[in-house]
Amino acid sequence: MGALLYGIGAVGLVATCVFYVLAGPEAALPGGASSTAQAMAATPHATGWMRLAGLAGMPSDVFLAVGTLLLASCEYRRGATAAMAGWLALAIASALFIVVDATVAMVLPLSASQTGGEAAYAGLRALFDVLFTIGAWTAGGGALLAAWRTDGVLFRKPAVGWAMRVAGTVCLLSATAHLVGLPGAQLIGPGIALLALASGGAAMIYAGDC
Repeated sequence: MGALLYGIGAVGLVATCVFYVLAGPEAALPGGASSTAQAMAATPHATGWMRLAGLAGMPSDVFLAVGTLLLASCEYRRGATAAMAGWLALAIASALFIVVDATVAMVLPLSASQTGGEAAYAGLRALFDVLFTIGAWTAGGGALLAAWRTDGVLFRKPAVGWAMRVAGTVCLLSATAHLVGLPGAQLIGPGIALLALASGGAAMIYAGDC
């Protein structure tokens, strides 16, 4: 059941990533705008895609969270501590992204449409950016731990194991850079997209076990 739920969530996450791309980085990605004013101005034109991103993302995040918790329980029974910790971290990341996707769909467009709402939008956008970034950081660390051992489940298909490692590294490094004020935010979105694709492969590997 865990692999099935995780796989459904991964498919939904791929669709969510597409909608985020169509919404544009200025309106819907951390560090995508050079200023709050630019982000606010871009939001009305991107509202439809932002709404779709959130509506696809929120249920997908729930599937991912439950699926990864079940995969963690499978690794616990195997005694694979690192992999268990990785799947638990991915469950936490999925929970964070429920809030992120709700904000992009329902909160930021409404805030941007309010007359004189610049201060409120600035605060909400800052919260959105930091939650997205720490969610990506958590997901990156989780992916690396889940694929930590080359004799683990994910390396039954080495391409999937390495894809999880690469996605995890991109997410972790780009999110860390953004959090400390360095360039790198533009790689957070691609890192999540790569993780979504790798997750589909991971779900297929676990299908016979969990």
